[in-house]
Amino acid sequence: MKILQTCRSLGAGGIEAIVCALSNEMAKTESVTVCTLKKPSPDDLFYKRLSPGIKKRSINQSDKDSPLSTVFHVWKFIRRGNFDVVSIHGFFYFYLLAVLLLHRKTRFYYTVHSDALKENNPWDLRLLKIKKWCFRQGWVRPITISLASKESFTHLYQCESKLIPNGIPRPVISSEPSLERYKITPNTHLFFHAGRICPEKNQSMLCRVFDRLIREGKDIAFIIAGPCHVEASYQEIVPYLSERIHYIGEQSDIPSLMYTADAFCLASHYEGMPVVLLESFAVGCPAICTPVGGISNMIENGKNGILSKDLTEQSYYDAVSRFLVMSLQEKAVLKKDVLNSFNQYTIETTAKAYLSYYQK
Repeated sequence: MKILQTCRSLGAGGIEAIVCALSNEMAKTESVTVCTLKKPSPDDLFYKRLSPGIKKRSINQSDKDSPLSTVFHVWKFIRRGNFDVVSIHGFFYFYLLAVLLLHRKTRFYYTVHSDALKENNPWDLRLLKIKKWCFRQGWVRPITISLASKESFTHLYQCESKLIPNGIPRPVISSEPSLERYKITPNTHLFFHAGRICPEKNQSMLCRVFDRLIREGKDIAFIIAGPCHVEASYQEIVPYLSERIHYIGEQSDIPSLMYTADAFCLASHYEGMPVVLLESFAVGCPAICTPVGGISNMIENGKNGILSKDLTEQSYYDAVSRFLVMSLQEKAVLKKDVLNSFNQYTIETTAKAYLSYYQK
């Protein structure tokens, strides 16, 4: 089977991690090409992690290119490639011409990586009726990644999707990098957050919660990692940075950092099935999360993680406080259940489900 996996870029991010992992796993048995819309950068984390057997291509889109120009170049690339399967990850409108003209000989698949409405960018929203038509006619076969994502898709498009949960490779843990250097005392609890700095990830609320706990005398440290996507969101966390609250920028080995943390923190306003949560499962790092999107399907509150009651700051403060008062034995049981949770989210299982769907 000749497969094309395509996305906007392969820098740091959850979608990028999934595309890379899926491509590497599928390339063990299939002919796989990965095409990015944007020209690859030497710093693109997951572009560098594609296996040698994968063909790497790019549309070389720049910020100066018009959307119509990119739409045309995407159609031309797919037409010339004679792919059996084209698997699209976001930015649907760039592929619209290819779908309309090539759907009779090429099978198109579109993965919804978040809430079905919120994952649409402005151009997708303008073309929503056409996008809906393509799904309903079977010209594009939709894939959703969690029960919450699937339900949002059905509500928005009034048609069904194939549910295939995300999966990742089991990470190899190295001794460096480590968060141990951020301990103030031998008993300091290390809380860790990884994600792009932007409003939807809600880092400012995390900082307020941990600043409050620190002022109450709790022996804790909070470390934030991730690229800055929105400068205004970064400026909101700057006043809280101190010897116990740190921003360490974009990191290439998140699982190894998580391995040395006491807990992982995610307070997003919305999510699909976050890869960073799968990484926390894989290394046995308990997660404290807001109950949004696929997170509520992944975490059983109190068993393999902690969910806040709602999205309010007080509720998240209460969730962190619950973790702080747990005994060492309770935390050991929690960590074991977290590790066991990863068994259903391996990349082998996810890739097998994708390939099975591609053949239908």
